[in-house]
Amino acid sequence: MGRVMNNIFQKNISALMVKNQELAQKLLKYIPLEVPMLVQENGCFNLQYKGKFIHNKTNPLAEAQEIFSLAENIPVAIHLVYGLGLGYLFQVASLNSKGTVILYEPDLNLLWLSFTLVDFSADILKENVYICETFEEVSEAIYLKSGMKNIPQLLSIPTQREFDKKGFDELVFNLKNLIGSYSLDLKYTKQRFYPNLLSLLKNIPFLQEEEPLAHYKDIYKGKTAVVVSAGPTLDRNIETLKANRDKYILFVVGTAAKTLYQHGLKPDFIVIIETYNSKRQLEGLDLKDVNFITEPYSHTELRNFNFKRRFSHISANTPVNLFWGDLIGESVEEYWSKGTVSYTALNCARLLGCSKIVLVGQDLAYIEGQCYSKDSAYKDLVCGINPENNLWEIMAKDMDKFANAISVSEDPEKRLAVAKQRLKNLNASLHVVKGINGEMIPTESVYAAFVQPLQEYVKHFDDRKYINTSLVGAQIDGFENLSLEEALKDSAPVGDIELNSQYIFEKQRLFDNLNVKINELEQALIIIEDGKQVLKSLNNEIKRHKDINAEVLKILKKLSLIYLSLSSEFTEKSEMFDFITIAKRIDLDYEMKMTQNFTMDAVLNISQKMFDYFETAKVGIEKVSNIVREVVNESFNTEG
Repeated sequence: MGRVMNNIFQKNISALMVKNQELAQKLLKYIPLEVPMLVQENGCFNLQYKGKFIHNKTNPLAEAQEIFSLAENIPVAIHLVYGLGLGYLFQVASLNSKGTVILYEPDLNLLWLSFTLVDFSADILKENVYICETFEEVSEAIYLKSGMKNIPQLLSIPTQREFDKKGFDELVFNLKNLIGSYSLDLKYTKQRFYPNLLSLLKNIPFLQEEEPLAHYKDIYKGKTAVVVSAGPTLDRNIETLKANRDKYILFVVGTAAKTLYQHGLKPDFIVIIETYNSKRQLEGLDLKDVNFITEPYSHTELRNFNFKRRFSHISANTPVNLFWGDLIGESVEEYWSKGTVSYTALNCARLLGCSKIVLVGQDLAYIEGQCYSKDSAYKDLVCGINPENNLWEIMAKDMDKFANAISVSEDPEKRLAVAKQRLKNLNASLHVVKGINGEMIPTESVYAAFVQPLQEYVKHFDDRKYINTSLVGAQIDGFENLSLEEALKDSAPVGDIELNSQYIFEKQRLFDNLNVKINELEQALIIIEDGKQVLKSLNNEIKRHKDINAEVLKILKKLSLIYLSLSSEFTEKSEMFDFITIAKRIDLDYEMKMTQNFTMDAVLNISQKMFDYFETAKVGIEKVSNIVREVVNESFNTEG
């Protein structure tokens, strides 16, 4: 029996070596702690583990088939199977899934035993199957396959959930945050890549006078930084901030700026990374002695204020910034970011050398019904229990004031529409998170998703001291929870430190590189025109025969090859082409994956989306080329 089991184990390990070598090596070295009992009841095999049966005692295969039948099964589906046991559910999913199967078995003891009893080698080797033992591995697999229309479906056997209810509940909690984060990433990709490119190009005249922040690395070495966000607890710390103003470098996110100014606190740095026109965060403020940190692609209007100096934080996780870094020959590896301005401000403090970084107003939760600081742009929002449904809900105390605070439109109806949509979005993403005091407290799902990146950040840069002064907000592991008084009591005065640099912007290098990029786009136009001609032939053939015949399929294949040339090969060659077309490419890729039968409706649908793709590419290329020419001409005319 031992030899047979060993052969099965070796087959599974050999297959796993191909898909997850690290896990395979871990299983080879693993010594089981507790061996479940293999039993047979009603003609079916089962496992008895920790005094309980893992599978249904009557018919475990039928149970697995029923569970899988309830899941949506389409080509882009992600079937996340929790727990292996004897593999009934996993093998049903492996056999039937039209999409992706991710097996997550966190119990190494059970995984090892299952590998000695059942031959899973054929399942493991399937291209659409992933085997995971940690949530990090699950995250990577989901990230590879996730999209806006294919949220992972969690499949599990009830008895397996009961073995580790706490662990299962934690998995569900983490999955919600993970999916929210990935959905935001994809939504951002679709909605912002192209606008960010346009904004970046339009900002070039300003960027020539905007120094990359990394040129001042460690200038505040050994000093204390206070990073202020607009959370409700900011109000509680105002007096302490005023009393100790000489002890810290003050970094402030835009939404908190007016609160500080109203109390006589002037920041050293204001940090804003928004791509929309957020000038109202700064209107009416005396900024001539304040430094401004922003992204290269942030809204142009922000750069029209009279700041002391402007600096670029070229976030390395944003593709358009990687593109910009290449254009100007600037490394972006120091610019850590996760899409939140508070995270960016934290990284600025670390990059400039501050050894103690103190967060103020970083609640990441709605505290005592208050969503934001009382003087922030969002001060009119409150969070409370709706008596009609007994659920948490975000409301505006004064809708008109809220609308005026967040929208710059001259039309009051448009301002109101923006405010209502913002409220709708906030309530749609209402979430709960673990608080510093251990209780679950309400927050926005986006804020809940910010907790883990902050924790990972301080774990990576562990040579600093990090303090969170919220005391009532979300728990952020890695930050010491202290009052602001305690956090600052041993901080020495900062003194006068001048920001001096010998940085010279290489204008000619930038324009030479832009010229190369524009030439690449012009090459794409030739391929696009070929594609449009083939698309025209396809539509003519369909109109002529009113049927999907062999000739239609032949032309469709030719069209697909042209699309593949653009969406794959040319996208890798030209970043700008990728930014211009990525939204349409995501939609078209999804439709093509979903198309299993080339019916008339399916072909016409693909034809229309191909047309949209080609037109978007052509219009985008022309627009980008025109902006670059205008920027170059303006720059040299100004110089002359």
